[in-house]
Amino acid sequence: MFEDIPEVSERYEQRLSYHTNELTQIAPLGPWCSISQRNGLNAPLLGSSTHLFLEGQLTRFPDVNQFLGRIHSLLPDDRYLAFHAITSENKKNILRRRYVSWGFKIYYLFYFLGRRVLPKLYGVRWVSKKLSIPIDMSKSEIMGRLIYNGFQIVEIRESSDNTLFIAQPDPAYEPNEARKDSNEGILFTMRRLGKNARPMTIYKFRSMHPYSEFVQAYLHRSNGLDAEGKFKNDFRVSTGGKFIRKYWIDEIPMIYNLLRGDIKLIGVRPISEHYFSLYPEEMRSMRSRHKPGLLPPFYADLPNSFEEIVESERRYLEAYEKAPLQTEVSYFFKILRNIFINKARSK
Repeated sequence: MFEDIPEVSERYEQRLSYHTNELTQIAPLGPWCSISQRNGLNAPLLGSSTHLFLEGQLTRFPDVNQFLGRIHSLLPDDRYLAFHAITSENKKNILRRRYVSWGFKIYYLFYFLGRRVLPKLYGVRWVSKKLSIPIDMSKSEIMGRLIYNGFQIVEIRESSDNTLFIAQPDPAYEPNEARKDSNEGILFTMRRLGKNARPMTIYKFRSMHPYSEFVQAYLHRSNGLDAEGKFKNDFRVSTGGKFIRKYWIDEIPMIYNLLRGDIKLIGVRPISEHYFSLYPEEMRSMRSRHKPGLLPPFYADLPNSFEEIVESERRYLEAYEKAPLQTEVSYFFKILRNIFINKARSK
């Protein structure tokens, strides 16, 4: 636990005193005050000079997005919001220490189903909120909900039992912009760019925690890309998600996109607007002229860096523009060889 952060039990009118602790290191020039769930939704803030420390567990609030949205609407851009949370990763560490190895595995299976899976199923989700059944949230989901509601992440400090989140309003956030809630179900949709750079809906089985899509830009700034052009140390991917990604199980629903004509069998992979922005302008233009595909040229060439991925896609698109059918057949068999003979796997 973070011993140097005071236990907040006062009413929100009570100012937190100055201490050399984690909060005053972040914002040493302004006072901190504590707020509760009720006060955050129903009462005005004390003033523009106040940073906010949230009492209680954010994950126990009936509607986290409503609460964070309310705080965002009241908090000036130069103020901070801080709170502790016991994330699903923290909870797993706590339970692992509490039980012997075999006992932990048995208990955690039922705990995972009861606190992570069932409360998020359609129908059960509404009942869980009405009964105030606590639902575990991962670090990635909490970060995603903060960003979704107009905050930017300032710092995250983790211990084995507890995580401190520090955020502040993002000046670039547009509150009137229509933004869909993240789908929390097993089958979910993603916004990707298709032909002519038009937004399209891609269907997949969930391999990431909810609201992870909103963390992508933060993850890129913090961790960069690996050899496969994916984000390094991607904490957004769940434990089960790593398995289904390895064998492309998460991409099975994309067959529906293939049958609808949104994508073709071979082609550059459909990517997000943020990832698209990383490409050179020439490649963005070339990519936009074609439909994305279910099987990308990556698995034909197996590039080892983002730059090599860009060149791999360039070679494929140039060849496709000259001889479409010949290129599709050639790449199809190259991809099959690497997957079934050379054991290429996704991450």
